[in-house]
Amino acid sequence: MARRRPILLLAALAAALASRASAQDMVSRETLHGMVEVRAMAADGERSWTGRGFGKTAASGGAGGGWDAKAQVSQAVLEWRPRFSFALSAVVSGQYQAGAGHPRLDLDEAYLKLRTKPSPAGRLAVRAGVFYPPVSLEHEGVGWTSTELLSGSALNSWIGEEVKVGGIEASAERRFGDHELTATVAAFGWNDTSGTLLSFRGWALGEARTGPSTRYRLPPLSPFMRFRQSPITSPMWEIDRRGGWYARLEWRPPAPVVLDALHYDNQGDRTGVSQVQWAWETRFDDVGLTWRPTPAMRIRAQALSGRTWMGFATPQTWVDVSFRAAYLMATRELGDGPLAPAASLRLDAFDTHDHTFTVIDNNDEHGWAATAGLRRPLTPWADLFLEAMRVESTRPSRALAGEAPHQAQTVLQTAVRLHF
Repeated sequence: MARRRPILLLAALAAALASRASAQDMVSRETLHGMVEVRAMAADGERSWTGRGFGKTAASGGAGGGWDAKAQVSQAVLEWRPRFSFALSAVVSGQYQAGAGHPRLDLDEAYLKLRTKPSPAGRLAVRAGVFYPPVSLEHEGVGWTSTELLSGSALNSWIGEEVKVGGIEASAERRFGDHELTATVAAFGWNDTSGTLLSFRGWALGEARTGPSTRYRLPPLSPFMRFRQSPITSPMWEIDRRGGWYARLEWRPPAPVVLDALHYDNQGDRTGVSQVQWAWETRFDDVGLTWRPTPAMRIRAQALSGRTWMGFATPQTWVDVSFRAAYLMATRELGDGPLAPAASLRLDAFDTHDHTFTVIDNNDEHGWAATAGLRRPLTPWADLFLEAMRVESTRPSRALAGEAPHQAQTVLQTAVRLHF
């Protein structure tokens, strides 16, 4: 509990500020937002990583790799956005998720935000609390949910699973003629185990979002790692008492294009340990592009490359894994007006490369995915989603679960999202 107490206190601070304002100002249709999703899915192939398998999605195939189906209330989000003054506001959100981790109910984001008035010199913004680094181009919905497809890309799914931070972030916006630049820097903690899931499970495509209390069970570990690493990882732990940082630059030229780049380094000491969970040293670089060739079409692309280390040098570091992921996504609106449907297509590629002890603990992986989906608004407060995904990947460590290294899976999903 001590490792998470500073994070939870940040959520309490927003509530304390709210108590100084009237309930009418703090709780209204303008400050409360939410979403409930009911989803049905059918899939073939291997067991999901959410069931301690190596599967790349939240769906598992049936016996012998055949088809299986299920329906459930898959997620729910309640988000509170109070405003205390023109400059000071807050975001506090809670989430329910079925099957991704434990507990199912957890805090999502909780931060205070201070934003100055625009001026000829630009505009400053500061936020402090628990939040996602500004990486994803897909998760624009309430509670950091994806808005066009039911499954996030491999790249941004990992951000939701292992790269949430507790810290302080400052941004400066400035116009230079017809160009607009935004520079962002942040210092953070509570992200020491980032890299655990990516190394021992590999990439995945889904909607799992970590919280301060979230725990994920890892797939079967090798005999080399079985007594060195806990079978459970908690992504928001502070172990080594060393802060990390990230920096981002966004450029908006006089064209329908936005470009951004981010560098992230959690500065883990590699050998800090608590309850057989380790302080990983994880770094990555991310670049993104959003292009609107027409008002009805949006193209998004991102690429991420990084490396993560853990453990003592004996003589090699126990885990030394480089990783890459990229996707290209196109979304087109199929009509006019707020109830017009939209179709999306996304192509993913991903890999990891293990640099140590591959004879006894091989964490290599490479794969691809293709996802197509349709979002159809039914009413101003309800959307219908249809999605089909094909994922193929090769990972030698699947032998630890008695499976062939190469696996393919097809997932069909439909969902109704109710939102307010």
